[in-house]
Order: sequence, then C-alpha cells, then structure tokens
Amino acid sequence: MTVLVTGATGFIGLNLLHAMAGGGSERDPVAMVRASASTARLPDGVATVEADLSDSESLAAAMADTDADSVVHLAAAVYDQSAMQGTNVAGTERLLDAAAEAGVEQVVFLSTIGAHPEVPADADSPYQRSKVAAEELLFEHDHPFEVAALYPTYIFGPRDYRLTRYEHVRPVAANRVLVPPLYTYDEYNVVHVEDVVGSIKYALDAGATDRYLITGPNLTNQQVLGTIARHAPGNCRVVNVPYGVTRWAVKPAMDLLHRVGVSPVPGSGFLERGDYGTVRADLTRRAPVRQRSWQAALTETMDWYRTVGVL
Repeated sequence: MTVLVTGATGFIGLNLLHAMAGGGSERDPVAMVRASASTARLPDGVATVEADLSDSESLAAAMADTDADSVVHLAAAVYDQSAMQGTNVAGTERLLDAAAEAGVEQVVFLSTIGAHPEVPADADSPYQRSKVAAEELLFEHDHPFEVAALYPTYIFGPRDYRLTRYEHVRPVAANRVLVPPLYTYDEYNVVHVEDVVGSIKYALDAGATDRYLITGPNLTNQQVLGTIARHAPGNCRVVNVPYGVTRWAVKPAMDLLHRVGVSPVPGSGFLERGDYGTVRADLTRRAPVRQRSWQAALTETMDWYRTVGVL
C-alpha cells in the first residue's frame, strides 16, 4: 500500500517519513515535493514525486504515478497570510478532487486545535480561519473516500529545521535570570511530535472517517520555561512572579514611571497573555495513541537543537 505525503519536507512530514521508513510499516510513503524543494533531509530510500497544490494537473499526475491508496495532507501555509487561502483552502480542495478522481481510499488531514468543533477558533487568526474552511471541504461534502482529521496543540520535538520553537528557547539561553511575566504571561499545551506521528499512523490503520484530538496538559510559563532552563546552556534561573502581582503592582508602577518620563513604555505590555494551544480541562491529555510526556517533548527538542549546533 502506498501513502502520498504532502508537506513531506516540513517538521511533521520529516518525522513521519523517518518513522515509516524505519521499518514496521506496511505502507510505502511517497513524498510529494515541489520542484524547488530540497529533498536532502528525507530518509534514504523514500520515493518522491513532484507536484504543487496550486496545480491540479500535477496533483492528478502524482496520484496516477504513485498509485496511492491513501493521502496524508500535511502541507500548509502557517506564517504567510497571503498564501493561506490559496494553499490551505483552495490547495486542499484541488488535492481532494485529485484524490477522488484517482480512487484514493483515505485522506488523513492535519488540522489545528482551533479548528476542532469543541474548541473555539481564534477569529483573529487567518491561519485558524483557513483551517476551519478546509474542514468544511472535508466534512461537509460527500467524498468517495474516508476522511480523518487530527487536531494537535503545540508540537515540540526533533527535526525542527525551521526553528519554529526556538523563540521559547532563545530568552532562556540568553539570560541568567528570567522573569516570565516581564516578557509575556504565556500558557501552553505541549505535545510530542511522536504523538502526532503515531496518531497519523493510527488513523491510517483505522481507515475510518473520524476526528482525533492530540492534546497534552495545560502548562504555565514557569513549567515550560523552567524545564527549558534546566536543559539549556547558561544556567538561567526562571523566577516565578504570579500574574496578579504583575497586574496589580508591576503595571501601575510602570505606568507611573512612563508618565514621569523614566520608562519609555507604559505598563500595558506587561499584561499581554500568549496562548499556545490550551484547551478546556476535559479535553486535555487526549490522543488515540499512548503519549510521550510534555517534558520529553521539550528536552528532546533541546537535545536536537544542541545536536545541530543551535545551542
């Protein structure tokens, strides 16, 4: 059986292909890549086929050339807002049309936590809006194949070549003392990339139309940055300052200093809150497979950054 994988050179794609190429899988993965993409990081022996989500003919040819039984759709525009509609919505529609024409039996789609029906979407996020629109293409239309969607929270793990999680490591590595609320008060829900890979393989084996949450526990700044600090160079100490102290003491003090000309900025910035995938308590620790710990997700990311020379 053959699985065509879009987004094969990305973070999730590389981890999936390494897992499937490592043995124990009855499916042969084929990496769908654009003509301009580098395949140097793909596992040895993994076949490739050139196609682009913007080109219906290339998608039809890729399906025919590989005789794919299943499609794992990972490709997405995550940061480039101008490309989200064309890639995440129109590109997904072209892929689904090509899969239907080719007689594919199953499509597994990597969504995002905010697109799950039980999780409120962020109306201010163009990325989440595009994923919700893609969900409508998947579940509100009739297809001649089964459709499974996966909804991970905030993913950590190795092979993050684009350094998408390094923003959380940099302030720890660059400081001897870190007081998180003086940056932003962030909350997280962290999952290991292996949980996502395992869930994709589970969905392929299940072969049924379904939705799968992939969530860990909700975590505080102190938990996440403290764990990173214990495994980062520089012996950074993360000092916990309760959000209430920041709100009722630090902010007014900074506002006063700003009014008298001592501080260049007021205190409002100290109340900013970042949310990296948190969910309701009853939706935490969900996955169709046995999960790795959030600590392992963070520490193995750090180990990988160290291996490639980032740390």
